[in-house]
Amino acid sequence: MNKEEVRKQRDHIISQLKQYSPLFKPFFEMDKSLEEYSKNIYDFDRNYRYIERQKQIKKLIENKFKKLFPKEYDSLNIDYNDQWACNIVDHHQILNNPLIISSNIITSIDKFLKDEKQKAIITISSGDVPPNNYFSRNGFEVAGKRVPIFTNKEKEYNSNLLPKRDFDFLKNLKLAKRLNEFNKEELKFLEEEVKWIQGLDYSGCDNYNDQISVLVKNQWPRMYEEKIRSTLPDLLYITQENITTLSLLEILDQDNLVTYTLFNKAFREKVIKTFRGIVVTWDESLPKGTHFFWRKHPDGFKSLRLYLEGDKLVPEDSRYKNLTFTLDQKTVRELLEKGEIYPSLFTIFMVVNFYYGIKPLVGQGSLTYLNLIRQKWLNVLEESDYASELDNIKSYKIDKLITGIIIFFEKHNSGVKTLWAYDIIKQGGIKEEYLKKLFDMPFKNLLTTAVVGIYDYIGPKYVPEKERIIPTVTSDELANLIFNWL
Repeated sequence: MNKEEVRKQRDHIISQLKQYSPLFKPFFEMDKSLEEYSKNIYDFDRNYRYIERQKQIKKLIENKFKKLFPKEYDSLNIDYNDQWACNIVDHHQILNNPLIISSNIITSIDKFLKDEKQKAIITISSGDVPPNNYFSRNGFEVAGKRVPIFTNKEKEYNSNLLPKRDFDFLKNLKLAKRLNEFNKEELKFLEEEVKWIQGLDYSGCDNYNDQISVLVKNQWPRMYEEKIRSTLPDLLYITQENITTLSLLEILDQDNLVTYTLFNKAFREKVIKTFRGIVVTWDESLPKGTHFFWRKHPDGFKSLRLYLEGDKLVPEDSRYKNLTFTLDQKTVRELLEKGEIYPSLFTIFMVVNFYYGIKPLVGQGSLTYLNLIRQKWLNVLEESDYASELDNIKSYKIDKLITGIIIFFEKHNSGVKTLWAYDIIKQGGIKEEYLKKLFDMPFKNLLTTAVVGIYDYIGPKYVPEKERIIPTVTSDELANLIFNWL
């Protein structure tokens, strides 16, 4: 496709996105540079109730990092804004996919290229994903080739339920009879990488997701050239399932929006009816989603969806009816402490974003569905005992798009080629000069690298079928129009 054809398809896609999903329109009309946009993320009105509540969840997060990094904690430079805005769209996995690695840069440009060590970037990431999810495909990618962290029989397991592992992906490549796909230089790099990963300090880790937090913290600075690493902020992951579980254990015995939703029968039924059918909630007829919690499957590595029947949460799979339990404070606490249940996305958002008031920094999917959830909360609370929460939920907007945008490319033949995290690490890291030019680029131009992904999500839901197209343009072709300085 020549450049004129690329421009024509890009502009057509953008016009449809602006017309049929108005939430995206301001982003395509924004004149700010990427650096200016990043600084603007934290410019929102503060709510003193949320500021006070967040002291509790911030303390829980600090305690978690003390456990994960016992020898390094004092050097992590953890500090928060009074009211927190946080990336919630990252997946809790080894740094890999270009759509994901950009998010923690876009949120924190003011922490790059400084003269002294910067405050840590803290990300509440999604741990309830299979190893074979869209963003990892069972491992990571380097030089256009997949490297499996998990074997094929493990790839549909739930990462949130996995024990610690050895990360020997060379063994997995050998088992899959794929070693011959890699040349000598690539195999040497992978051999060194296995040793590096296995040499990290996992002494504070209880499970696989804890290991990922340690791995990412150490992997992150290697994405940048050595001369700028010493002052970079640390990147600290905590899973949304873990921090929500810890939070629930703190607030379950109190009277608040969360316990009112979970344990007041009349309001709970209203909530189930009101939120049914939103992407990350539930639809019992499909079946889709779960009511408030997932239950650990007896095999230990998968989850069971639960639907409410009276006051009991009952596994949708009739073979496991014996795992039914009563939805009350005492039982929920016991099962959370044992790791037998964990919170659903609906419950995570209810606790983290709508009770504690952490402003979510979002992707193309969550920009849409979290605004739907926010509006439903405003509707359902209006005549409830917790109508006082309305002003809190109204006090900030869900309006900062920070992922889905690809920002790292290299020159390739007559165009450009996307770089994955391990491509960057293998090359010795992104150069300071690249970052300076990147940060000065218009945000709306960079967003054009994401239009195909956005359209894939928005098109089937909102664009009329007779107008819908099947995009043929690629992100590399789109990037070639704007990364003319490469």
